[in-house]
Amino acid sequence: MNWDDLKILLSLSRYGSTRKAAAQLGVSNTTVMRRLDGLEEALAGKLFDRTPDGFQATALAAELLPIAQGVEETLDEAERRLVGMDAQLTGGIKVSLPLWSAHPIYDALAKFSRRYPGIDLDISASDDHVDLARREADLAIRGMPKEKRPPKDIVGIKLMPISIGYYVHTNLLTEAAKGLRELTYIGSAPRHTQGELVTAGSLGLSGRHLFHSLMPRLMAVKHQLGVAVLPSMMAAEDPELLLLPNVPATHWGYIWVLHHKDLRQSARIRALFKHLSLLEKM
Repeated sequence: MNWDDLKILLSLSRYGSTRKAAAQLGVSNTTVMRRLDGLEEALAGKLFDRTPDGFQATALAAELLPIAQGVEETLDEAERRLVGMDAQLTGGIKVSLPLWSAHPIYDALAKFSRRYPGIDLDISASDDHVDLARREADLAIRGMPKEKRPPKDIVGIKLMPISIGYYVHTNLLTEAAKGLRELTYIGSAPRHTQGELVTAGSLGLSGRHLFHSLMPRLMAVKHQLGVAVLPSMMAAEDPELLLLPNVPATHWGYIWVLHHKDLRQSARIRALFKHLSLLEKM
């Protein structure tokens, strides 16, 4: 048994599918299955039950998981400390962005790239939680509600405020005012909180569609499927998207730039963090 085997065990237990585990590990589905089969053969036992809901850990896997997690935490800490001691303005930085980011963030990354030609940016985009302790990214940019703060082991700074409101396409709003169409509400996943914004029900909007992610919800509004809650900075990029009349946007939270505290001494992480923090003053 080696570390590659343990990574298969950890990823399958976390994601429950070979496709997601393969994507997280950067290998193929076939490789995941081959390593899993080899590991189960070496242990002479079954690690996962294959169910319609995905891979479910067996008692044997449950017994091995704490050991694998301990190895992972030790290696992750060692890697963070080594990166944190790096005094060179060269090398790579893994940056995790949301699926949609404001233009000033991309402008700042472009200027950073020109200023530091020895640093390569490895950019990924996701609205999912990113585990900075496990080095899923060196630096992450995420939106957080105004009442929340980063965990104690994470260093962060607010870059810009986020306001949200009910947005609708101007053509749909005009047709609704003439009685030609009904305004309905495009809902979102429960994890997308709306802060102090009034509820759709209190505005007389009945729910019709459900879009779980921000970008599809934006496209739904653009294509006149209904009214949806969107960040104001996102909606502002399309002049045909308007706030519902007499329903002002509200302050929801902030965009933060975040990194693990162990990376504070890395020259390249510190340089990018400082560069992005200038957005706070814009």
